[in-house]
Amino acid sequence: MEKAVWRCGCGQVEARIPGTGARVVCYCQSCRSFVERLGKGERLDAAGGSDLLQVAPEDVEIVKGANHLRYMKVTERGPLRWYTTCCATPMANTLSNRAVAFCSFQVHDVMPKAGLPEISARVHLKGATAQVEGPRGTVRPLVLGLLARTVRGWVTGGWRRNPFFDPDGKPIAPREDPTISGS
Repeated sequence: MEKAVWRCGCGQVEARIPGTGARVVCYCQSCRSFVERLGKGERLDAAGGSDLLQVAPEDVEIVKGANHLRYMKVTERGPLRWYTTCCATPMANTLSNRAVAFCSFQVHDVMPKAGLPEISARVHLKGATAQVEGPRGTVRPLVLGLLARTVRGWVTGGWRRNPFFDPDGKPIAPREDPTISGS
């Protein structure tokens, strides 16, 4: 499997992730708030979209800097939104339950970008802050990919190998809801 590297802005946190998966730009208020609360609004596209790569969590390896990870929840029912404390870099989103193979990495910090899949969908367009440019795509590959990753994880036991959760299924880092600006 082709691997890519996600690296925070200062280089203290690094993860190896699949260079394949489903790529989506999300315009929901929650995704935008996550990035903006960290003072990283420049990472959003011109309409406020967050470019994300959805991958199987079991295929992710945090190779350094896990001690710099924290998560926040923009809404109580929303996903865990992972970021770094060293430089306030938004990293990834996971669900609170590791049994569903949902993990989406912020593409801004993934290298190399040349091998990443094309954007398959732009979602939550009603939350866009301006006219959305580019093809809208369809959510079908996103849903099918999530289902395939989840079933694969259940069959192989890979759902237990989520690097954002310890063996007991608890997040590896504490929850911190920062009000960082201008980082």
